[in-house]
Amino acid sequence: MPNKNKNISLPSEFELIQKIEDLLSDSDPDVILGVGDDAAVVKPRLGLQTVLTTDTFVEGVDFNVNFSSWWQIGWKCMAANFSDIAAMGGSPRHTLVTLCLPVQRIYKEIEDLYQGFHDLANRLGLSLSLVGGDLSSIDGPSVISIALIGEIDGENIIKRSGAKIGDVLCVTGHVGGSQAGLHLIKKAQDQPSLERILDKFEETLTRHRTPLPRIREGLLMSRTGWVHAMIDVSDGISSDALHICRNSKVGLHLDVTALPIADETKLALEQLRLDPIETALESGEEFELLCTVDPENLASLVDLVGTETGTLLTPIGEITPQDQGYKITDQTGTYSLLPKGYEHFRS
Repeated sequence: MPNKNKNISLPSEFELIQKIEDLLSDSDPDVILGVGDDAAVVKPRLGLQTVLTTDTFVEGVDFNVNFSSWWQIGWKCMAANFSDIAAMGGSPRHTLVTLCLPVQRIYKEIEDLYQGFHDLANRLGLSLSLVGGDLSSIDGPSVISIALIGEIDGENIIKRSGAKIGDVLCVTGHVGGSQAGLHLIKKAQDQPSLERILDKFEETLTRHRTPLPRIREGLLMSRTGWVHAMIDVSDGISSDALHICRNSKVGLHLDVTALPIADETKLALEQLRLDPIETALESGEEFELLCTVDPENLASLVDLVGTETGTLLTPIGEITPQDQGYKITDQTGTYSLLPKGYEHFRS
């Protein structure tokens, strides 16, 4: 965890840039010019292509300083970008970070934010270079905008649009934990007497505050040739599965009785009086990978991912012809699948 002894106000813009550069000093030989010049210059590695993604996070919309520390916020914001790269079968290399900050922010918070970026990369065994960004004052909530540059083998790129009829829909890890963790935090905020319940659900809270994107799993699956389409679970399985289907022009039959929900998450949802299936379908910011797999190689892929990464890969549905639509089966029958995950601008 970051040093908690610094608690000074923000310095001038140029002093802050220097402090940020000192926090994440760069030793990557492929960075020709990093922080401090008008633009960054990086050298691509031989035989690989560049993959780019960006995300913006607004205080009060995408993160809440009452729910998470600045270190956790930094970790999670960078995790969202890492997860996008993972879903393509790529690996993160360099980042540019833009901050719009109200003047009452203190340097300790910014230091913790960047430490969160750094510690996530270290946890995943990645060398992440901060090569630039921008700073601005704002009369309003804090805004964090991250651009991430990664690399990818051009022959192993996995898109959302590659799903084939007969493919098996699979998901890595467990789902529902992020939403359950958020509900636990909100309940404890609303009823402080219940805060002690949080100690019982540390793993579920971690799934919300500091999730681990599936970089290794994405790289591994992309190299097999057995995965035809992939997306990360950022908006919820019900929404993200439909992104794959619509882009691939196929249908879907989703078996929600197969959704992998951790025992601790089930216990938390029972205490919260929330339906585990509904929660798992709509839970965003899971940063698991949802993929469609050649059925002939499904067993081999499940075994490979489990053996090489220790991560569960669970079949949860089948890709069907487009004219069969999007169906969902539970213990009571089969129904139309509707997106229930998070969506900006939806009233």
